[in-house]
Amino acid sequence: MKFLRDSTPFTQVLFTLIMVLMGGILVSIIGFLVCRIGLGISFDALAGMLANVSEPANVSLLKFFQVLQSLGMFILPPVFIAYSLNDKPFQFLRLSARPAWMMLGVACGVILVSGPVIEWVSLLNQQLILPSWMSSLESWMRTSEDQATEITKAFLTTKSIGGLLGNLFIVAVLPAIGEELLFRGVLQNLIKKMTGSSHWGIWITAILFSALHLQFFGFLPRMLLGALFGYLLEWTGTLWLPMIAHFINNAAGVIIFFVTGEGLEPDKADTSIFHNSLFFWAVASGIVIWMLLRFIYLRRSQNATTDQPV
Repeated sequence: MKFLRDSTPFTQVLFTLIMVLMGGILVSIIGFLVCRIGLGISFDALAGMLANVSEPANVSLLKFFQVLQSLGMFILPPVFIAYSLNDKPFQFLRLSARPAWMMLGVACGVILVSGPVIEWVSLLNQQLILPSWMSSLESWMRTSEDQATEITKAFLTTKSIGGLLGNLFIVAVLPAIGEELLFRGVLQNLIKKMTGSSHWGIWITAILFSALHLQFFGFLPRMLLGALFGYLLEWTGTLWLPMIAHFINNAAGVIIFFVTGEGLEPDKADTSIFHNSLFFWAVASGIVIWMLLRFIYLRRSQNATTDQPV
């Protein structure tokens, strides 16, 4: 698409977001048609079923729409954009370079030790209070957050290995591929060109990444994760590392829920964010993360090629 290649980075970003929106609408229509024609479920009945997650059949429908959303919003649009903007789409998406085992291990280590930091920031985020004149909005956001938590629990609840593998595919594999293709592979690249700064590209993309999840009281930890994935891409030159890190982060939550029946959400009743043991674990975790990221940063000059292992 010559007109897209000749357009400004801002136009390319806007076009990408439009493609994501159109992809989401298209796969939703396809899902509704499948349910209406194949299962004989009317639109009104389907809306009620998707809102009632107490029935296993309804949860299965929810998972079906989740897969469609991953394909239509996060996987197909960035692939289309990459082919439209570059004759070498894999190179454009920074999928050409293969990460070295050492860098893969360091990136995995960053994610595995980030738990206390992310949990502490999540606890801090939970305690943010909007001004009194926005109390109605805050009440709505907290209600929506609680509903999202209940849906997530119903989504992840399973007692079988097959169910666990299915959840890993839907919650870890597809988002790791799709969200990284879209946000780090395309948007971070374009926003970096638009602003002329890799840091602006990383953080603006991280904000968009978190905002798209529509969870205000989980905004900060998700934004930090998005920035972490962004720096892994920027300093290593390969999208495979953010994908793998993203997968490990999501898979850990799925597996922990499968084993314990509980998620990774912090205790909302605990307001001692600077005095409990979690704070000190978060500080220790942050120091280790800094050391690992510094190691990656210092090797960035060796990671400049896009066709050699890093």
